[in-house]
Amino acid sequence: MMGPTHALSAGVAFLAVATPMSHYVHHLTPATAAVGTVVAAGAGILPDFDHRQATPARAFGPLSAALAWTIGKLAGGHRHGTHSIIGTGVFVALAAAATLNPWALAATLWLCMGLAVRALWKHPPNRPNGKLDYRDVAGLIHAAIAAYIAYQLVHSGLDMGVVPWAVAVGYLVHLIGDSMTEMGVNWLWPHPRRYRIASIDTGKTVEKRVVVPALYVGLAATVYLTYPKWGPVLLHTLQPTTG
Repeated sequence: MMGPTHALSAGVAFLAVATPMSHYVHHLTPATAAVGTVVAAGAGILPDFDHRQATPARAFGPLSAALAWTIGKLAGGHRHGTHSIIGTGVFVALAAAATLNPWALAATLWLCMGLAVRALWKHPPNRPNGKLDYRDVAGLIHAAIAAYIAYQLVHSGLDMGVVPWAVAVGYLVHLIGDSMTEMGVNWLWPHPRRYRIASIDTGKTVEKRVVVPALYVGLAATVYLTYPKWGPVLLHTLQPTTG
């Protein structure tokens, strides 16, 4: 599936499970639920860091391109190591470990939030092969802005324990989504068998005209149904204090 589809589905999924997660797994405030939603959306395209032409590789210009090349080599190519239970465990473990160090946590937030935003950018065609252009500059500027926001969040006093849970939700939603495509997913890598639960063609009519609009409807419905629980609290939090 395409980057926007993965990001949207991951964000919707996290919003949908935020209330039961807050009750039974990890307490969430409206602010941390919002952070978790964006982190999950970014984590929803993390598995595609094994592909040099996918959304993650274009997110931060040359920085992410080099990272994608490295991960692709380590994972054995597209839809291998990163698209598996092992890959999920590695990324979630890294996210959990990152909460123990402010710089590592800032890097994790930078990566996931930056990917979430980048997933909504339109990819211009006809990039000159081997040449730097405005997209690389835009990617580096985007990286700098994302780094500033991540730094501020780490020092905001918010409970960032939500980050590993958001990464887990977003990552698994990506694998489930790719399991609905023709290629399927190598869940049990390094075992070669791929698993498929549907046959949606990536980037074709069904995904663009059916799946993506359904995700927007799902996002709107989830926000509408859960708003009474978190909306007033979040609005109160955002109000300036007096006196």
